[in-house]
Amino acid sequence: MKKVLSGFVLGVLLSVNLQAKAPIENYVLSLPKQSLSQREINDLMHMREEEKLARDVYLALYKKWNLPVFKNIAKSESWHMHMIKLLLDKYNLPDPVSETGDKTGVFKSKKFQSLYNELVKKGYLSLKDALIAGATIEDLDIKDLQEAIKRSNNKDIDLVYQNLEKGSRNHLRAFVGNLRRYGWDYNPQFISKSYFDQIVSSKHEIGMRDFNSYNQEFYGTVQKVYTLPGLRKGVYWWMADVKTDKGTVKIAVAPTWLLPNIDIKPGDRVEIKGYQGMHSFITCEIEDKTTGFEYKSKAKRCK
Repeated sequence: MKKVLSGFVLGVLLSVNLQAKAPIENYVLSLPKQSLSQREINDLMHMREEEKLARDVYLALYKKWNLPVFKNIAKSESWHMHMIKLLLDKYNLPDPVSETGDKTGVFKSKKFQSLYNELVKKGYLSLKDALIAGATIEDLDIKDLQEAIKRSNNKDIDLVYQNLEKGSRNHLRAFVGNLRRYGWDYNPQFISKSYFDQIVSSKHEIGMRDFNSYNQEFYGTVQKVYTLPGLRKGVYWWMADVKTDKGTVKIAVAPTWLLPNIDIKPGDRVEIKGYQGMHSFITCEIEDKTTGFEYKSKAKRCK
């Protein structure tokens, strides 16, 4: 069995490799500082140790099972930790990981210490349990990142969280893919079953999520209007397929709880502004040129 790099050595290698900053680092640092609420500060501390939890558990499980998926994702989690540290340094905040010397398997938070012990113990039982432990961490990470995004009003923090969530979706795909390869599976514990199914049935995501791309605009003709379940349990969205000169675009208009009815029907000509989401185009503004119906989202990403 190959010797596993310690958290300390991984950190040293990562620091060397990061002397030339990646585009996302430069972009995050270029964004203006904004005031932080105490909840935003708490979330940054939480996410810093949660990404460490993932890295440390995967290092332990790679040492036990020698399965490449654990080693590969542990390296990715080191990058996730680094991106949170970038924000902590930018805002001159203390680092809970540095306070414990970044020792593998050691956490300032009692919650994460207990969770680490529990997940490693479970993951040592069998390869199936180890892969389920990995999927569980990514499931929890996605949920926590989504909640942290809702509580944040800072563009730089949102940008980092969105890209970390994208990475966690990819990690979840990898763990579930390995489980299914052996004839096993995973049932989500923290995100909705519909969102889980959307993630694992879609392709690996690449590229940086850029909040500057949230201002796309196009015209088209409505082909179909319908509803679909959203990412959160019990929430449904108004959807529409819109034919444009570049092809048909699936758009998410608004949650049905927010708009019980929409005066949009097949054949209507519409103007839409918004941004490309994971599975559809997300509407910030829509105007039906045929009926006069208008809707403007108050979501912070549309501002």
